[in-house]
Amino acid sequence: MSIWTLIGTFVTLGLGVPPDPGPGLAATSLSGTGPRPPSHLDSHLGAQPPAALLQPLGDEDPATIVKGYDPAREAALTAALLDAGLHSRLLRVGVFSDGVAAAGLVKLQAGDRQSRLIALADLQQDVACVLRTAFSTLPELSYLDCWATVPGEREFAEVHRPVLTMSVPRAQVAGALAAADDEALLAHCGGIRLDDLLLRYAVDGPQSLRAHRLPGEVLGGPSLQDGWVEFGARLRESGELDNVPREGTVGAILEGSGPGGKVALTIDDGPHPLTTPLVLDVLRREGARATFFVVGENAEQFPELVRMMVRDGHEIGNHTYSHLSLSELNPRGVGTQLRGCDRAIEGACGVRPTLMRPPGGHCSELALHMADALGYTTVLWTANTGDWRDQGRAAIVGNALSGLRSGSIILMHQGDLWSLEALPEIIGGIRRAGLEVGTVSEALDGIGASRWEPAELVALSKRAHTDAYEKARVTDG
Repeated sequence: MSIWTLIGTFVTLGLGVPPDPGPGLAATSLSGTGPRPPSHLDSHLGAQPPAALLQPLGDEDPATIVKGYDPAREAALTAALLDAGLHSRLLRVGVFSDGVAAAGLVKLQAGDRQSRLIALADLQQDVACVLRTAFSTLPELSYLDCWATVPGEREFAEVHRPVLTMSVPRAQVAGALAAADDEALLAHCGGIRLDDLLLRYAVDGPQSLRAHRLPGEVLGGPSLQDGWVEFGARLRESGELDNVPREGTVGAILEGSGPGGKVALTIDDGPHPLTTPLVLDVLRREGARATFFVVGENAEQFPELVRMMVRDGHEIGNHTYSHLSLSELNPRGVGTQLRGCDRAIEGACGVRPTLMRPPGGHCSELALHMADALGYTTVLWTANTGDWRDQGRAAIVGNALSGLRSGSIILMHQGDLWSLEALPEIIGGIRRAGLEVGTVSEALDGIGASRWEPAELVALSKRAHTDAYEKARVTDG
């Protein structure tokens, strides 16, 4: 038995009290001291008890693995993956098509099914196997999201925490799918998110990154969730959150410039596996750009999807790190949420947003002053598609196009498949009205944001959640 296996066995038995995780292999510490590789001790001690970390998350029952979007394709891919001899437990398989492109997701639990120990070498083989199996089983598949998770906790609830994620277009790996060498295949796979939590429990040790580092561009480091308290403390110590004005106007955008002939398409909440690649595919086919208001923790978990948005020329906005209501946070809490989101987005794609949309439009006067003081312009909307409700495609399209005019700002979300189905019709309806689709900045047509009294914005944001208000805005137009 190797020393790494022996240490891993001790970890599995739950010996020791794990400390707070330190900065990771590719991470920059909050103090700005730069990268620090994990020590041997760090690599086997994590933020949660190992016994909890390695609890089975699924039973590999094919009936529970499929998501149910496209049962026939999902069943075929599930059967192929279960026959492929994966080390990891197969948790979920989803396939969805918008009629032109098809996307799939495969979710694994990191760790050997028998021993439950986590080895990066095994995970590398599994990821390469998933790529080959998915794209060969479903020749029509255009995109694949593959991620490995471990059990986690958040706000007293159990969650599946992604520790490895990758988003791969078929075209990017098509020439390498036949390669026998896993590294030759994975080298074509863009940005791969590798969480430090995975490294700390890998029984083949931190040095295995050199031999089994999942080639491609590895976006490593600890999750900001692991050091959230420390991040907030350092931010407060910097003084950036102090001396925020409590009076005066704030910058906000409620609609674009009328003469420009542009309508801003804004898409909130993501990135999300399965849906985001297809949303981007629709926008690419339609030749349209949008503003994506991104949630920080999603950007951190699925950075390649954010990079895809930027590569396609879309605008990125801040939607807080945890998608919390800004009306319920104190000013420092608001500042931490906004700067945390910035850090996640910058880590994914190098962009620091200047536009901010409060989740759900909920905000307080203090939150608006804080956002303005930190350099953000708050963006609301003129048309709420209501796609977050359980509505069909026709209702979403009707809500988007009702009262459409130059300068309209349309609110959509990217986490729901019915939003994806409605998107081409919304773009078509805008163009049939003689208008162009663009980002928020493009819809402003160089005019810039207006200054608003925070109390007025708070009142407007509250009214914006009622159907009566949406109709009134159209009537008042």
